Amino acid sequence: VFDAWISFSDKGIRSDAELRSALAELEMTFDERAMKRRRLRRTFPGLFDERDLPVNPGYLEAVSGTGAELRVQSRWLNGISVLATRDQLAAAEKLPFVSEVSDGHPHGNPGSTAGRIPNDPDLKEAPPPSHAGPYGWAAPQIRQLGLDRLHEEGYRGEGVRIGVIDTGFLLRHPALQNSHRSIDVVAEWDFVDNDGVVSPEEGDRHDQHEHGTLVLGALAADLPGMLIGSAPSAEYVLLKAEDSEEEYFLEEKWFAAALEYAEANGVDVVSSSVVLYTGYDNSDVDGHTSVMARAWNLAVGNGVIGLQGGGNAGHDEDPTTHNLLPPAGVPGVITVGAVDSAGEITRFSSDGLELHGTVKPEVLAMGLGTATISPYVPGAFTLSGGTSMATPVLAGAVACLLQLHPEWTVDEIRSALLSSGSFFSEHGKPDPLFIWGYGLPEFSNFLDKRGTR
Repeated sequence: VFDAWISFSDKGIRSDAELRSALAELEMTFDERAMKRRRLRRTFPGLFDERDLPVNPGYLEAVSGTGAELRVQSRWLNGISVLATRDQLAAAEKLPFVSEVSDGHPHGNPGSTAGRIPNDPDLKEAPPPSHAGPYGWAAPQIRQLGLDRLHEEGYRGEGVRIGVIDTGFLLRHPALQNSHRSIDVVAEWDFVDNDGVVSPEEGDRHDQHEHGTLVLGALAADLPGMLIGSAPSAEYVLLKAEDSEEEYFLEEKWFAAALEYAEANGVDVVSSSVVLYTGYDNSDVDGHTSVMARAWNLAVGNGVIGLQGGGNAGHDEDPTTHNLLPPAGVPGVITVGAVDSAGEITRFSSDGLELHGTVKPEVLAMGLGTATISPYVPGAFTLSGGTSMATPVLAGAVACLLQLHPEWTVDEIRSALLSSGSFFSEHGKPDPLFIWGYGLPEFSNFLDKRGTR
């Protein structure tokens, strides 16, 4: 039995009148919060287009008639993942409206070791330094961006909705659930298992929630004196779209479906630390070739502010080469690199290039020794690293900025970050070696610009 993807040739719309009617009906049922964001920040013509229409139900019924099990749908990709035998996939491929059957992958997790708890070598059992104040272990990563100033003024992400695309998430940590505050999860979906539970379930690999939990802790933790994340008061949409066991192309489709789900559920900001380490060449990091990049372009065009880790493939001083990983080359997405607590670039942070007039990576945040919650030891804290940790730190800061300036567009948010960057402030231009980008944004600067645009 295989997981596979079935692409359709069209949405079954046969005339302009039928399209107008379908779009009008969509406007009556679409999430009001998502429409409000689209009205403010969408750059595509109109409020909806044919890509927003659901997959044709008649096509789905015909695929189901082959015996295949229908799983994850995507309006944007106009397709569906299925669980099917070779014969069922062959039968589906013969349907007149099926354009392609692809990404077949054996179903199941033969390497599952559910229940085993690995060691956590960076575990922080002692209390944080006394000078850390309310941020506890997170003080360096928050203060490095001047984000503590925004928090002190009440801008902690309240009223802003953040989508997080990653592996699974452990939500029972006291930094996420306590008498002071509990994380506000407004929606969640597991695209790998196609169910509504992103927390660990029976039969999951022991580590399926590890990476997502590390990322979420840096964003949403709120336990004063121990750990406060970059956007502790935001709302969250949690999306499991990464199989922790291995990489395969079907995960790209899940990523696209997760972005689509986030957009339709009214997110303002999306943080993604998911990249593809195999399957694409450097020349494919062009902002439109990978499925993930195509999905990012649609999300940004619908007014979502996207932050994407650039990858951990390292850098050199040759500006003609780069180590970015897809989908980090999307022009409208803010690509994030990593520094240490002293503000120095890490050895692993991927260097980039100039693409469509945009420098990649654009900005940096702390991605070495980043404080977060332990995925394995209840109530404990740990240090983690990678551009995958710098990204949520910065995504939460952007949510706080959006609370301060809810009227700003995607381009205005981007411009604000770049113009406040440490490298740009010192040199008057971004890094010509494409390592530092515009540098570390200084969020305290924006407090002086309240009411301006």
